[in-house]
Amino acid sequence: MSRRTILILIFVFGIVLLSIVGVVFILQQNQPTETVTDGEDGAPAPDGVTVDEPVETVPPLVEVVVSLQTVPRGHQMTEDILALDMRPVGTVGNNVITSIDEALNLYARTDIYQGETLTYDTLVDDITKVGLDSYGPSSLIPPGYVAQSVPMDRLSGVAYGLSEGDYVDIMVTFFFRQIDEEFQTYLPNDAAFYLEEQIEAIEAIGSGEVITNGTAFVLFPISPIGRFEELPTGDIAHISPNEEDTAPRPVPVTMIIQNARVIQVGQYTLPGNPADAAPTATPEPLEEGQPTPTPLPALAPTATPPPPDVLVLALQPQQQLLLRYAVEVNAQVFFALRGVNDGQLYSVENMTLDFLLERFNVEIPPNLGYSVEALIREVTPTPPPEEGSAP
Repeated sequence: MSRRTILILIFVFGIVLLSIVGVVFILQQNQPTETVTDGEDGAPAPDGVTVDEPVETVPPLVEVVVSLQTVPRGHQMTEDILALDMRPVGTVGNNVITSIDEALNLYARTDIYQGETLTYDTLVDDITKVGLDSYGPSSLIPPGYVAQSVPMDRLSGVAYGLSEGDYVDIMVTFFFRQIDEEFQTYLPNDAAFYLEEQIEAIEAIGSGEVITNGTAFVLFPISPIGRFEELPTGDIAHISPNEEDTAPRPVPVTMIIQNARVIQVGQYTLPGNPADAAPTATPEPLEEGQPTPTPLPALAPTATPPPPDVLVLALQPQQQLLLRYAVEVNAQVFFALRGVNDGQLYSVENMTLDFLLERFNVEIPPNLGYSVEALIREVTPTPPPEEGSAP
């Protein structure tokens, strides 16, 4: 490489170096000048004093219990629908629940929405309080169920041992009776017989012919229950039962509706005691020397209220229709009380006479031509001895 070439390269390198230095100098001149103050009155801080820059503080957080899904009032809170979420301490009041264990197995007093923070006011430990204090018996009805009232008495209502929140099985007995397909009335039908000559006379009247003889029409009514039999004498007789009720006995069929929730027993009453709303009279002070007034006689004791005669049950809509139909046709309705936490559904067959005979191997005895006579001896009581007489 020649000397001339080396000089040219040194010249170019120097120009590039000067350009870089110039650009750096220009950029430093364009930077804004920051004035350091002491943060109090805005005056520049003295030389050699370092001022701490303000640091943004994050408020402390606290865990709260929230609902993972929307639940209706009366719903029981379980662990799978509860979770913990973080909230600023300043936004959490004393009424907010901060532990999942405190919300487990409680019932929603009102509708709770997804993500809502749970408070002690929105939950209640006794499900009956939801119905009595806020929303009536509707809070006790499970989702997908409806409730209706059913009559009951001491025998059908487990001796009045039912209360709100219990579960019962409902036994319904229907009575089937034969009916006439044309008349749609209960069998048997009434029957009447005419003598043959009377039938001819009736037909003649219908055709417009003149009846010369004055024979009166004779009607022979017979009992609708019975049959004709030939007696040993050869005569034909009509045989009928000697019971007062000659209607055929109905065929009972019993079925069961399982695990129905008792919503209410007896008539619903509004929350609170009406007597508490009545103002209490304040006695006026007596002047000196005045006698103390005689208190009024006590009121008569309150009569014992009659026992409940109605029961409100929660069932599926189809089961409610069946129960309503049973009430309309005067079927027998009985209730069987279930044990606590017994929600199992059992396989139960409908009860009929055929099932009874087959299930328990009941043998029908033959019709005998004789029986054992039961003699009833009347025992005459011995009169007590008279006073003064020897024993």
